[in-house]
Amino acid sequence: MFIRGETFKHWVEQGRTDECYTQKVENGCHVEVRAREQPDGDIEIFVSVYTATGQAVAERVKTLPGNEWNVEDALKRGIDQAERIAGGEAGRLPCADARAHANE
Repeated sequence: MFIRGETFKHWVEQGRTDECYTQKVENGCHVEVRAREQPDGDIEIFVSVYTATGQAVAERVKTLPGNEWNVEDALKRGIDQAERIAGGEAGRLPCADARAHANE
């Protein structure tokens, strides 16, 4: 179970349907990405990363211009961002693939 923050609660309160992607990554973290079209045509993505114990590491929302993005592509962008956070890019978590690159 994830310990959700205010960003997630605000996302849910709006009550619009979204496409959702979740994954448990190699280091035990969980990523969750959601994307939806807003009434004005823009695309909104919710990117979140949780530790193996469910603590929120990152929860953020980004709005992308609807004339340049669709829900599917926005979801892919969000997944990439979440995996980078979970992999330790921001220095918050141990790198998921550090063992694979130990000899490089």
